[in-house]
Amino acid sequence: MKRAGLILIIVLLLAAVALAFVGANSVAPTPMGSVSVSPAGYVTRVVAGVRAHFTSGQAEMQRAFAAKREAKSFRMTTLLSLHPGQPLKTVIEVSCPDRERFTTTIGERAFRAVRIGTKAYVEQQDGSWRVQDTAAGGWAPCGENPGEPAPWAVMNEGRDPSVVLSKMADHAEFGRGAFVSTPDGNCQQWSLRLMLPGGAQHGHGAGGLSYTICLDSKHLPVAVSMGSGGMVTTYSDWNKDVQIDPPKM
Repeated sequence: MKRAGLILIIVLLLAAVALAFVGANSVAPTPMGSVSVSPAGYVTRVVAGVRAHFTSGQAEMQRAFAAKREAKSFRMTTLLSLHPGQPLKTVIEVSCPDRERFTTTIGERAFRAVRIGTKAYVEQQDGSWRVQDTAAGGWAPCGENPGEPAPWAVMNEGRDPSVVLSKMADHAEFGRGAFVSTPDGNCQQWSLRLMLPGGAQHGHGAGGLSYTICLDSKHLPVAVSMGSGGMVTTYSDWNKDVQIDPPKM
């Protein structure tokens, strides 16, 4: 019995290695905008392939959702490609539970805002700041909250797309992508297509909405790309100190 069990384990491991090798060499990395990704080393691809063989996209998104809920601080950078012209770059620094700083640049022009608790500060064109009270809900994207868009958002930049996708994972079709390396470590790519109610009748397209998300070994998001990469959000500085104070009025 012991010998038969050992043989079965060996067969399973060989099958998993074969699947990992085929998957790693047949799926090309998906472009992720400003994230430079490349195929990871053979050994790490094999390990990732074995692990991925026993999981699903929905399960990985729920793990990412749980990991994100525990985060204390992070930085999101969204690049929105504009045609013609330079990309719109929005950097959102988050310090949980309720501090957030926005900086959007397009060319040489910059827009800035700060949110702290129930106060919102927006920089004016003359360099002064305007402050207003606002509802406490919907602030920094901490916990299960995707946050609110930047005051000047074009396509909801400022909201955390990884949280939005996690909440809609049950309505998505997943495909396992490449295991890739980035400057900050390795991540597993997943492609997903959201099949929204109404489909083409509500302007969502007959094939749904497509995204690519890359998750690191701690299940935290590294990047989320919409469609063919027209809007890409990357993540960095998880749980590092972020000091966000009210601007000088």
